[in-house]
Amino acid sequence: MTSPIPFQNIRVLSFDIYGTLIDWESGLHTGLLSSPLGPHLRSLPRKRVLETFEDLEVQIQKESPTMLQSGVNAEAVRRYAQRLGVVEALGGEAALDEAAKVFGDSLGEWPTFEDTVGAIQRLGQRFKLVPLSNVDNESWGKAARGPLSECRFDAVYTAENIGSYKPDPRNFEYLFEHIKQDFGAEKEQLCHVAQSLYHDHAAIKPFGITSVWVDRKGFMGGKTEGRSEAAKADEYGYQLRVETLAELADIIDKAMA
Repeated sequence: MTSPIPFQNIRVLSFDIYGTLIDWESGLHTGLLSSPLGPHLRSLPRKRVLETFEDLEVQIQKESPTMLQSGVNAEAVRRYAQRLGVVEALGGEAALDEAAKVFGDSLGEWPTFEDTVGAIQRLGQRFKLVPLSNVDNESWGKAARGPLSECRFDAVYTAENIGSYKPDPRNFEYLFEHIKQDFGAEKEQLCHVAQSLYHDHAAIKPFGITSVWVDRKGFMGGKTEGRSEAAKADEYGYQLRVETLAELADIIDKAMA
């Protein structure tokens, strides 16, 4: 595939982590089914479970933009149990709080996609790599020491440091300011790589930043059913769509050859 992005002019790749590098949907679904809430969710379609959790998560992030992501996930479990009316069946509020905390703290252990590590290692030979993540610092540290331990990043900008969650424009303004401070790079030398249309692409579009949609074929991060490729690219502003990071690395290798 010929790249519509002049990667020769790009110095920094910024990444969403959960959903793009780490398999957010599998980690989330497996964790929910393994929790005490699991018996009440197993009969439900995976899509319904994930989209319900996402709705709760987005609501909590809007209400409490300085709450850590691990806490957001825990609170989403509490609200999910309340919505299903199973708090007492789980042993009451105290038991639910403990189960929710265990689930929230598991965020740093969720697995990467199969292509992540090799692709990040390849991309790191050409660009500065900078996660812009909604995750908190402690959970990021666990992921960096665990499933992402073979990946090298040049800086990490988290929602905890910024004080707000994507899609808040402040997160992207923080990104632009800090790549300038940290690497002397201008916005025109940045390419943002992300799965979530809602959290990332729609939010960064007004800034006119080059972006790549990593379409992981999941249920979360934005609805695209029934729309053509051209319509989706126009709405969300990305210049290139790939299905894996390995595909992106291949395209860049060809473009830079």
